[in-house]
Amino acid sequence: MTSSIINMSGVFSGQKFVKNRFLNLFGLHIFRILIAKLCFNIRSKKLFSKLTKEEKLLRADGVIVIHNFLPQNEFEGLQKEFDNQKNYEGTNNIIEDGDSVWSRTKFSKRHFEKMPFTKNFFTNQKLLNLLNSAESRQLSVPAVWFDTVSYEKRISDIKNSSEVETFHSDISFPSHKVFFLTHDVKSEDGPLTFCPGSNKFSLRRLWLEYKKSNEKNRTEKDPFYTINKKEESFLKLKIVKGIVPGNTIIIMNGNTFHKRGSAISGAKRSMIFTQFRLNPFSLETKHDH
Repeated sequence: MTSSIINMSGVFSGQKFVKNRFLNLFGLHIFRILIAKLCFNIRSKKLFSKLTKEEKLLRADGVIVIHNFLPQNEFEGLQKEFDNQKNYEGTNNIIEDGDSVWSRTKFSKRHFEKMPFTKNFFTNQKLLNLLNSAESRQLSVPAVWFDTVSYEKRISDIKNSSEVETFHSDISFPSHKVFFLTHDVKSEDGPLTFCPGSNKFSLRRLWLEYKKSNEKNRTEKDPFYTINKKEESFLKLKIVKGIVPGNTIIIMNGNTFHKRGSAISGAKRSMIFTQFRLNPFSLETKHDH
């Protein structure tokens, strides 16, 4: 009983998954998805009377790709700050992840005064409008990460590479990631691969959510769930590879199925990243960090 009460306390929190096998059998996870959608619609009605074409596309497809996002001089300035990031004293971490090694440097608002092009990018009104619409909130960007991904081996050389090779959803609720590509991404560079429209909660997607919520090995700490080839076919996924030039922005809903693409040994990919993962059950529209 105590365990059930503890688990129930997370029902209307930002918790990704509530592990209660009895209640999930009766549809708790689906109930949370539907209530989160209702809360999204209530916030949206408060904030937006009309959406732009791009805002509608991002909501509908769960992802948008925009080339030549910045004027050339601003792009070159931002690219220079990225290439000289060691001068700005961010917090760097080296992360080994399967076939790749990530050099990830975090910069918060206090760094932005010395990084004018980075500051201008993340206060860009077009970017904020897209994010505000996608989240049905009024947002600001608290921190960003400058990422360089180096591929040390071919994926086929890695035994535990399912995370890379398998499509997954980060979360069952709206949450958004921003990837700004500072340099060209080719097919051999492990491009982000995604499935436009897979964010929609069709009957097929809801059935899969129900099925996954009742898997014995699903835990509250699982960062995402993966799907197999049979489930890919069941969902009728459309697959797109993010092979793009520098100065391209990709904004993606975390509940859109995606994965890292295959890369050759020695390949690199560089990007500026930020994300939002807020309580989907909140009716508050303003979110300040």
